[in-house]
Amino acid sequence: MIFGFLNWVYSRPQSHLGMVALVVFACTLSSGCGESAQDKLDRFNFSRSTPDPEPEKPKAEPKPAEKPKPQPAPKPAPQPEAKPTTPPPVQPKPPATANNIPAANPNPAPSPAPMPNTPAPAPAAVAQTPGIAGAANRFAILQAMQLQPIAGADRQATKSRSFGLLSVIAQAMAQQIADTKTVPSSAPVDPQGRQLLSWRVHLLPYLGYDALYQKFNLNEPWDGPTNIKLSSEIPFVYSTPGVNDDRTSFELVTGPTCAAQQRRGNPVSALASRGLHKSVLVVEVADPAERTVWTKPDDLEFNPTKPAQGLTGWPDNSILAATADGVVHTIPVGSEDLLNRLFVISNSFDLSEMVASTPTVPATNTTSVQPSMPSVGPGVTPPATAGNDLDPSKLPLPTTIEIDAATLELSRLFQSDTREADTAQERAELANKLIQHAEYMKADPAKQCASLQIAYRFAVLAKSPILVKDAFDKLEARFQVDTGSSNMFIVRFGSQNLMNIPAHRMPEFRALAKTLLDNAISKNDYPAIDELIQIGTYYAASQDDKDLMEKLATLQKKTNAGKKAYETLQARLLSLDLPSLDEEGNLLVGKYWCVYRDDWRKGFQFLMRCNDERFQYLAETEMTDPIDPRVQFKIAQGWWEIGIAMSPGRERNGFLGRAAQWYTKADKNMADSLEKVTAKQQLQEFHRLTGIDDIPPL
Repeated sequence: MIFGFLNWVYSRPQSHLGMVALVVFACTLSSGCGESAQDKLDRFNFSRSTPDPEPEKPKAEPKPAEKPKPQPAPKPAPQPEAKPTTPPPVQPKPPATANNIPAANPNPAPSPAPMPNTPAPAPAAVAQTPGIAGAANRFAILQAMQLQPIAGADRQATKSRSFGLLSVIAQAMAQQIADTKTVPSSAPVDPQGRQLLSWRVHLLPYLGYDALYQKFNLNEPWDGPTNIKLSSEIPFVYSTPGVNDDRTSFELVTGPTCAAQQRRGNPVSALASRGLHKSVLVVEVADPAERTVWTKPDDLEFNPTKPAQGLTGWPDNSILAATADGVVHTIPVGSEDLLNRLFVISNSFDLSEMVASTPTVPATNTTSVQPSMPSVGPGVTPPATAGNDLDPSKLPLPTTIEIDAATLELSRLFQSDTREADTAQERAELANKLIQHAEYMKADPAKQCASLQIAYRFAVLAKSPILVKDAFDKLEARFQVDTGSSNMFIVRFGSQNLMNIPAHRMPEFRALAKTLLDNAISKNDYPAIDELIQIGTYYAASQDDKDLMEKLATLQKKTNAGKKAYETLQARLLSLDLPSLDEEGNLLVGKYWCVYRDDWRKGFQFLMRCNDERFQYLAETEMTDPIDPRVQFKIAQGWWEIGIAMSPGRERNGFLGRAAQWYTKADKNMADSLEKVTAKQQLQEFHRLTGIDDIPPL
């Protein structure tokens, strides 16, 4: 079979180089082989002069080749007589014998013939990046991708190539973020504050371009005498499909509100409110004028007044964007409001609001999953494609190639069970078997992960929420996966299949829904809040829990009021984390934290910098935690005057409620006086105006 393949190669000289490189690439990716790519290439000399190499001849021909070796031995001797003993005809012999030596040449190094058949950068880069896991694999994928021509000149063809390149960049950057716990900046500076080289240069070792990285002078600007010469050596991974120059279309989106800053790295903790899987870092710019020299510390600066700048121009009106977890998304360039919400990381945002389609892996050489192992149904995201939580106590998810290889083995092991799994009960039994099988695979993370993934999928097909939850719980306990999106699917899936949840397991789903609801409230994720309230109502109704249903109805009313206030803040691009120079905006944000989120301490940070002296005074006074009852009474009077002047609604009740809390505290500490009588009267008025009986303590 192999020799038939070689004969086919020899009959097609124009595809000779491409096929050689593809064979080398396949060898480098194969597991269980101790040879390097060069060693494997040396075993098969694809020289056209020897179309049918015989295994016997290589062993017989080295014997005469060994005779000239003793002759040059006297060369090192200092005697001049030794020079004439080495006749000139000896030098032409190596080229002559090299042309006659077939694949098993024991001395391939001096033979120049096989070298053009080998992609030179591949072994060098692979050999020089042993310390960064995955760099060699990424480089091999790029080498194979480079040998495959673009299918056409239209956007559909170039977009497919751009997706593959950006996927490799995103995965390398995700690993870099995991190692450094920092999001790289657009133009990193040295201790003296000088902007030197782009983040793209510093990512080279994670992409397998270590040899190129070693050429740079890291203490010199990008346009210095050494580094400017290297700008012409643009790596394939940064090249713009269909364009041959030193500029790239892959750029960070930077700005004060963005995940990536311009001069300083952003700690991962700064993305906690959004999460890595929702924070966009790298995009493919559409405007040719925005393309930049790949070594230059220059990227797409986000402009809140023109959020689509640099992103419009593609025929399908969409862009490719990579999030900090290493996943590439296709995002339509829609309204300016959605784009602002996307890039302002202080605001919670769900990518599903914009994502048109999110391919899970680029089109590279991977083993396909066997048809006997069903895929997840429409609208269901398996846990293996979720974001990375970067929990150092857990293992990273295995690579796609490892998962596919393990899936192939599992499909053979459970072949008979898979064929017979036609009913929901049989699929549930198979899912349970796979979950139990995963317990014995702890020594092999790839097989354990694949087993749990397949169990998860069969549990979905069986409409068994408890098995879906069990499979994911075990997966999440071992591997770094995004729990938020998967747990959201679990509670949603459970609400759609309530009849399949036993009564003794129902509290688990209710508790999970409550945890997600609290998390959504803390992140101002109002679409998720609305859905979780609805799901919680389903769970409560299934158990006839009227008390919980009433609480959820009250929460829904509060959510509706808070949603309007939050939309006002978003429309003005106001940060919920740090006060701005917009004093009126600080007043709006402060009110939001105090009234709608009941976090008065957080709100005071904004109110102290607002344009209303009443709020400034009350916030500054409360931050001192006064114990004097007269000051406490004065604070109560201040909030009461603010609240009573407002029209009925959530804000009025919120400020009157704050006043009632201070009246209650002052009343306990004051002696009989006119202020004490006034405090009691105001408390009675509060109950009458709001209908609220319970006043929580401060």
